[in-house]
Amino acid sequence: MTPSESSSPETDLPTLSLWDTICLIIGIIIGASIYQAPPEIFRNVSGWQAGMIAWGIGGIVSLVGALCYAELASTWRTAGGDYTWLTLAYGRWVGFFFAWAELAVIRTGGSIAFMAYVFANYAHDFLPLGFVGEKSRLMYALMGIIALTFVNAIGVRPGRVVQNALTLANLVGLIGVVLIGIWCAFSPVQPVAVVLPPVAASVPMASTTSFALAMVLIFYAYGGWNEAAFLASEVRNPARNVQRALIYGTLTVTLIYMLVNSAYISALGYRGVCSADAVAGDMFAIPFGETGRKAIAVLVMISALGSVNGLLFTGMRLYGTFGRDHALFKGLARKDDGSRTAHGALFAQAAFSLLLILIVETASDWRQLLSRFAEQLGLVVHADFHNNGGIYKLVTCTAPVFWLFFLLTGISLFVLRRREPDRERPFRVPLYPILPLIFVGSCAFMLYRSTAYAVDQEPAEAFVVLGLLSLAVPLAWISGRMDRTAVES
Repeated sequence: MTPSESSSPETDLPTLSLWDTICLIIGIIIGASIYQAPPEIFRNVSGWQAGMIAWGIGGIVSLVGALCYAELASTWRTAGGDYTWLTLAYGRWVGFFFAWAELAVIRTGGSIAFMAYVFANYAHDFLPLGFVGEKSRLMYALMGIIALTFVNAIGVRPGRVVQNALTLANLVGLIGVVLIGIWCAFSPVQPVAVVLPPVAASVPMASTTSFALAMVLIFYAYGGWNEAAFLASEVRNPARNVQRALIYGTLTVTLIYMLVNSAYISALGYRGVCSADAVAGDMFAIPFGETGRKAIAVLVMISALGSVNGLLFTGMRLYGTFGRDHALFKGLARKDDGSRTAHGALFAQAAFSLLLILIVETASDWRQLLSRFAEQLGLVVHADFHNNGGIYKLVTCTAPVFWLFFLLTGISLFVLRRREPDRERPFRVPLYPILPLIFVGSCAFMLYRSTAYAVDQEPAEAFVVLGLLSLAVPLAWISGRMDRTAVES
């Protein structure tokens, strides 16, 4: 049985509108990066013009990728997305490794846990829970994931309604950012000096910049446009609406990012953006003072929760499909009492996200154990081994794995076109093979750069990521034996 045949159960009824799907894409993409990443990005380019060009390149490449995914998703309309296409193109075990990597580290750690921490940091500053600093943040992170998991466990409608509400609130806030930028651009008052720190004069110039690093951060900010692929079996009129959601959602986010970054530059100036610790907060403080900073904190919390909810919503579709194809993980496809929600998949991804948060929180303990073990083997441990760490290092380690599978998915478009040339394709990538080659080349570049960056950071979390990924080998072997036994019986 092929994944495309096994991934379209009768319970996957088309209930999601084009608007619902676009809201999911926008909500997942626009996480915290647009509020936090611009200073680091602009510091790594030669000027504001180069920075805007870099953001534009990120949008163009994301749109090219969306066109590639639109062809694949409209041709194989399943809830498996990349998992289905990788299985069809390369075989059963490549799809297995992708699904396991998503469950073990990529989606759960590099996306859900990370966004939960972003929400927790701002929520703690806005309203501490009464615990000691870090414990307050930990509780917020855990509560964010658990609460949204149970919202989605109730059914498709609550998850969809919450996602639409969070996305709309985020968009309203971003419109406010743009309007403040316009006001600053045309205001005769020069408010930048009020918020511009003294260190602005020491902003690094072109000789110390890294355009490649800037692009790594930008592509991370655009991450998530591909999530509509996991909803292909539930979108009304999927042959038309899946590609429209991918394209319209990516174009909308690109436009928003360009406008918001233009607003930052208009309000704070290039050097002001580069030197800002909280660029959106500094900008809102111009007309509103500290109240503006509080408003931005709420906006970032909404944005982070929107990403978490969207990732939970789409992720359980992927894992449910994976569970239907592999006997060892059949519990992921479990649906209770005729429900259309794969509760096994939903709770599994929440459990892995919480596990990775626990690993991050206990890092000081297991780093010491790793250090002693390395010394017994005669290995030299870097001096920063005990100091570096946290959720950011975990994200750094998951990035190369993410880009590896993104690259393989891009190549799968060529493989499947060659293997099944006569298959009906409601949408075909224009300018084939030029645009897919651009996407594949961009993924290869990001795989190289993200790997080099991860190696430079020397994160202890790499042991965690590699350990979890290596479990795929015995699990794949066990699953294969179970599948063969089931067929023979």
